[in-house]
Amino acid sequence: MANDIEKVRQLTSKIDGWLSDSEGELLYKLAKSVPGGQTIVEIGSWKGKSTVWLAKGTEAGWGNKVHSIDPHSGSKAHISEGETNTYPAFINNLTKAGVQDIVVPLVKTSAEAVKRWREGIGLLWIDAMHDYDDVKRDFLSWEPYLLPGARVALHDCGQAGPAQVVKEYINHSSDFTIVQHVATIIVAEKSKCIHHWIIGDNDIGVCKYCGLERDFGKLQQKQQRGDK
Repeated sequence: MANDIEKVRQLTSKIDGWLSDSEGELLYKLAKSVPGGQTIVEIGSWKGKSTVWLAKGTEAGWGNKVHSIDPHSGSKAHISEGETNTYPAFINNLTKAGVQDIVVPLVKTSAEAVKRWREGIGLLWIDAMHDYDDVKRDFLSWEPYLLPGARVALHDCGQAGPAQVVKEYINHSSDFTIVQHVATIIVAEKSKCIHHWIIGDNDIGVCKYCGLERDFGKLQQKQQRGDK
């Protein structure tokens, strides 16, 4: 596998982007390990650096499709970099890497794409806008489609937005466990148990399958305050 990863490193070294080699190798391994028949979703592809790592990883594994979501124009990230349309460069980089048949480009925003989404997800890679509200919206809107045991990876967790989402919705969640932390990427695994809650008089629920506890009283209070 070392030789395969080195080839991908050489391919991606010529693609613009902010992904380090260690982070790319992590994405490669994550994509390779996704079970057959499950989908990989990438939110934010820019010119395809992370897309190629994901596609080469799944190519070495079960050959699952990589659904890559990016409007490729008009977002704050594109404007700040002086880019009006990154789609031609994105497609060109996929073609050079020979992964154009593995990647399904969705040229739209995350919010637009999720409206029509129906498939179970085995790996979710979030690397679009890094403001707290944007990362929160991406995570909460796509999380319901994660299959039991699926992985979610968030980029740039050294920044305030992604870090706060990890703190609020992963660290304090009984549904996720952090399994890896490489450079600025944090990877969490969704519980493999499909919980069946037995709720007592104190509003504490206990899953009859795995024994996990959840305080539904606190959850209800959060919902009343408008929290997710």
